[in-house]
Amino acid sequence: MTARVARTYTAQASWWCIAPSILVLAVFFSGYFLLVQASLLHQVPGQFEGRGPWTLRNFERFMNAPSEWRVLWQTLKTSAWITIAALVIGFPVSFAIVRSQTALRRFLIGAFVLTLLSGTMTRAYAWLIILGNKGVINSTLLQLGVIGSPFRMVYTNTAVFVSLVHYVLPFFVLTLIGPLKNVPRSLEDSAVSLGASRLSAFWHVTLPLSLPGIVASSALSFSIAVSSFLFPLLLGGGRVRFVSNEIYDQIFVAFDVPMAAALALVFLLTSLIAVFLFSTLQRFAGGRTHRREN
Repeated sequence: MTARVARTYTAQASWWCIAPSILVLAVFFSGYFLLVQASLLHQVPGQFEGRGPWTLRNFERFMNAPSEWRVLWQTLKTSAWITIAALVIGFPVSFAIVRSQTALRRFLIGAFVLTLLSGTMTRAYAWLIILGNKGVINSTLLQLGVIGSPFRMVYTNTAVFVSLVHYVLPFFVLTLIGPLKNVPRSLEDSAVSLGASRLSAFWHVTLPLSLPGIVASSALSFSIAVSSFLFPLLLGGGRVRFVSNEIYDQIFVAFDVPMAAALALVFLLTSLIAVFLFSTLQRFAGGRTHRREN
């Protein structure tokens, strides 16, 4: 009898412990239910609302709209290149931070944290000033006589690309520092003592062991880049469009909330597929790392 009462008390205590989490998840996922419901409605012309009956017409409009496919493809392609650039730049920086002395390491980490805390709007307008026709780059080149007229750098893919790489780089670097610190340097030193060069030891020991952290940092960078709104808006000037900008225009320009909801669902599904691919790659890299350690 006592054991049964104890089990009942334990079950009740467990329920009260997980009840807040269930409530939070229910509220969180209710937003997706409302999004699905809105995507199945008809637009009311001239009004900021949708009405039934439910229909798949908004998804059909997306499937038959080449412009929407171009925006989605441009978003994914640009985000992929931004992730690659963050990897190429961020990995050496993270490696240098981990292997540097204490004072230099603190300075570098502080610089990245300060950049991270400067705010999205601040960095977007800073790049407008740097890349503008009368910005720092054009003014310097004109004064040096290198160019005769200003280069048009804002409102281009290049401006969006550079600004977003600058934006996601601190996330990549700060995320990768931990996994790189967990790679024992003694393994690399052992490889060198057995006759391998420093480059060979890095390529065959350090780099494979840091692959799970690289994939995690890349996934975070891709997720931030693909959902960007402000940088394409300010530095793209309408010529460079991401899916987030298209959803915004459908709501506040076309007043087509059902179509915006359909675009958001398609974008959400695409992002989930990308996250799943990164997760699969991370498990694969983690499995290879575990086999190497054994």
